[in-house]
Order: sequence, then structure tokens, then C-alpha cells
Amino acid sequence: MAKKLLSKIKWEILRVTGFYKPTPNRFKVTTLNERVLNFIKSKEDQPIPVREKNLLPEILIPCYNHGKYLPDLFLTLPKDIPITIINDNSTDDTESYINQLKEKYTFKVIKNDINLYQYGSINQAIKESENNLFIIVNADDLMVPNWIEYAIETVEKTDIFMFAGVAFPFNTLSEEYDKWNHIFSELVQSISYKPTKEIKYYGPDSAKDFSHDNSINMTFNGCTFTRSAWEYVGGMLPLHQRVSMHDDRDFQMRICSFFKIGISDDITTLYRTDSSTGKGTAA
Repeated sequence: MAKKLLSKIKWEILRVTGFYKPTPNRFKVTTLNERVLNFIKSKEDQPIPVREKNLLPEILIPCYNHGKYLPDLFLTLPKDIPITIINDNSTDDTESYINQLKEKYTFKVIKNDINLYQYGSINQAIKESENNLFIIVNADDLMVPNWIEYAIETVEKTDIFMFAGVAFPFNTLSEEYDKWNHIFSELVQSISYKPTKEIKYYGPDSAKDFSHDNSINMTFNGCTFTRSAWEYVGGMLPLHQRVSMHDDRDFQMRICSFFKIGISDDITTLYRTDSSTGKGTAA
């Protein structure tokens, strides 16, 4: 208690004597809307890029300690689109699962020497890629058949820079994982599903009214976006630079602040409720 009081007196003396001058608004708490508007203003002198004409897709799978889910995820992925797995310095046997997958599938692997988290792993993969249309896939989830192909086709035939849908939860209890998960993955793979829902469009005018994280409601798994949009907004950002604390929603909101995006009510993915890295919010 005495130490805290002495410290308070010390800083008060420095403030009064002029040796310490706090930065204006140093401790001001801003709203999400204010942060979005400030981000828009920071780009006002930068011209909006023209969207790529020849789109080259690539699936990106950031993976931290979720290697055991990859074999079942791959059952639900298209076979003719380049895939990159980013092993984010996993501390379990993820690398072993990746090596086993190499015996059946062709894909690229990026192994981070340090943990870059989801946002950093995705940025790194895009920097190393020669493609210009990226589809994010969570390592521990399952993709709905035909969604990825549909997303690519939708972006190609419209003028949008980002496209996403919604997710549906499922749960595999850990003690029964080995028994049921692979069966469930095969069941999902066998589904004949064709997205049919109307696409809703959003853009800069919508972004000016964003007030909370779900002002746009779109999942990140299966989210498809162009390199030009990613580059313009500065890629995915660390926590202290975001307009939203969640790395995926922050990225989606910043892209919508400058570009036309599309959101479908179709289910794109089945997400596992009993498995999450929590890295998006943590860093």
C-alpha cells in the first residue's frame, strides 16, 4: 500500500513540475465504430486497387496443435485446388500427422519457427504464395462439400473482393473421437449439397455504421478473398492494431470498409465446438 502511495506521489510531482506530460487521450477508450472510421480516414489518400482479372485460388490451413483433425478435414476438401498448411510451431504431434498426409495428398507446408498465431500464419502464407485468391480453412473443422468451388465461382462472376457464409456447430467428445469422427467426416463428404441462398452485399457505406463485432455476421472458415484487398488493408493485424479484438472479424470489417463483399446464409462449414486454439483473440 505504501509503495503504491509513494509511486502515485512521485508521478504527481513529475506531472506538476512539467517533467512528465501524458499523451493526450492516452487512456481514452474508443468504440468499434470510432476505430473503423479512423481506419477509413487513414487510407483516404490511397487509391482503391482494381480487382484481379485472372483469379488463381489457394486454400490456406493455419494449424496449431490440430494435426489429428487434418486427415478428416482433407476428406471434405476439393482435390484440384492448391493447398498450404501452416504449422504454427505446434507443440504436439501435428508434424507427424502432416507427414502421413503427404503420402496421400499433394500440398505445401510452411513451418513457423515461432508461434505467429492465426493472423501471422495467414499473412506469411500469402506473402510466400504466387496465387491471388485465398480460401481460409480451419484445421479442426469440416468443409461442406461444394462450398469452396461455389465461393470461387461466385467471386469470379461478380465484382466482390470477399465472400463468406455461415457455420454450423458439431461436437465430438474426446473419448469417442477415434470411433466417430472419421465416420462423421465420410458422411459429410457424401452429402450432395448445393448452395442456394440469396447473396447479400455490403461495402464502404455499410462499414461506416459498424458498431459491434456482429454488425456483419460471416464465418471465417471458407472465407474467400483477393490478394489486392488483403494488401490494401495491410493484411491481418495483431491485437493492438485491430478495430475488432477478433483477428478474423477485424480483417473482414476492414476489407468491407473499402470493398464490396458478399455474404450468403448457406452453411459453409461444420465447426467443432470442443476444439479451439483461442489464438485469434489472444494475440
